Amino acid sequence: MKRYILSMALGVFAVGAIGTYYASGTEGDAPLYKLVTLEGDVQEAANMQLGGHYIGGVGSKALELTVAGTKYQLAPSFYEKYLQDNRFLTTQYEDMKALKQEHRNFMRGRSSIDSFYRDSDWVIYADAVLYDPSSEYDWRSELRMDVLEEATGKVAKHRIDLDESNIEWFRVNDVQRIGDEVHILAQVRQRAKLPEGGWKSLSEEFRDYVVDLGSGKLLRRDVLMSEQLKATAGTSGTSEAEPAANVIRSDLSLSIAPSERTSQPSEYVVLQMSRSSTTGGEGVKEKTTLVRKYAVYSYRTGKLTPLPESSTDISAYSHSQSELNGDILTVMYFDNRSLAIARYNVATETLDPDELTLTAKQAGGQSIKSVTLAQDRVYALLSSEDSSKAGLADSRQITAVVLDAGSGKTLYRGEAAYEGPADKAEEFRKKLWLTNIYANRS
Repeated sequence: MKRYILSMALGVFAVGAIGTYYASGTEGDAPLYKLVTLEGDVQEAANMQLGGHYIGGVGSKALELTVAGTKYQLAPSFYEKYLQDNRFLTTQYEDMKALKQEHRNFMRGRSSIDSFYRDSDWVIYADAVLYDPSSEYDWRSELRMDVLEEATGKVAKHRIDLDESNIEWFRVNDVQRIGDEVHILAQVRQRAKLPEGGWKSLSEEFRDYVVDLGSGKLLRRDVLMSEQLKATAGTSGTSEAEPAANVIRSDLSLSIAPSERTSQPSEYVVLQMSRSSTTGGEGVKEKTTLVRKYAVYSYRTGKLTPLPESSTDISAYSHSQSELNGDILTVMYFDNRSLAIARYNVATETLDPDELTLTAKQAGGQSIKSVTLAQDRVYALLSSEDSSKAGLADSRQITAVVLDAGSGKTLYRGEAAYEGPADKAEEFRKKLWLTNIYANRS
């Protein structure tokens, strides 16, 4: 009996030691930093994290820096790596965290953020699975919609065979309830079998699957594609002046604008389509052009309307982000020198005439290292080094700013500070390299 007690004690000690190892972070002599305020309201930086590395000793250590201090990123535990597949939901999205706390059983194993919907009466999770009934690679799709009634805690599970063949890819992008109808917006790509054998991928498209809330019966399905968006999705070149014969590569991307809150009710969804086309030819220098189109879809009316073109020359910008906050869509275009912001009212389908263009110098730096749009704020990592200079910049050259997405006003400005002896501050700030900026979403 004693040997079993000894084995159990050793086991408890081992688990405790491993837990202490991961909990303490094994930071050893790695220095600690924190984000200190240079200007503005520190509360504006509460949701902001800076990602980077401490370069010192042997190798480097990845870290996350906030106004609260430093968190070193260690190798994940077995549980984190293999079992906790939806851990990201609980750490990055506040409404997902609340759902897990209030409805732990319902949330178990659910990891697709875009598949959730919640209001005061219902929590809905909708996803799809592909299956091959004939074992001949003729993939079919099945919608799975689980509905939790908040008042009773009862859960209804609905399984809907869509009777669609040759499905190559299927992804749920949004779930909304309008009255007794549940709208499941999906991005679908089918394929066609070639006479000589093999398969050919067809174009992706958005589909709105409308399901009865009570019975789980599929009421209808609508393919969403306006004429203007079809033109963007086509292969006729990047513009009328650049015919298809000059197009070397052309890639189409479909997506939706993320909402400020991931599971919030909304009558509208904004579809995004972008095509990257590279033109050229013999003796002609290659040129890549990115064309972007936006359209607002009303779940209530079934109307799909292209949004007006921005007056800003967006072709000069290599990246974009967008966010839907209530009826306001914010689109941010950016590169390492400047950013431009266009705002739309999706209910009235109008573009705000007061578009914002802001250079890195106007924001307080020489170049933009990283930028993200979240909750009507622009979070930017600015460097005092010009964008033409190669290489990374250490924390002495970096500031973090929070801007109002509507006005461009600076709400917060901060920099990394070493939490240690003042005579060592310069040395340790030099060893801190900051590369990315993030923001928690609600």
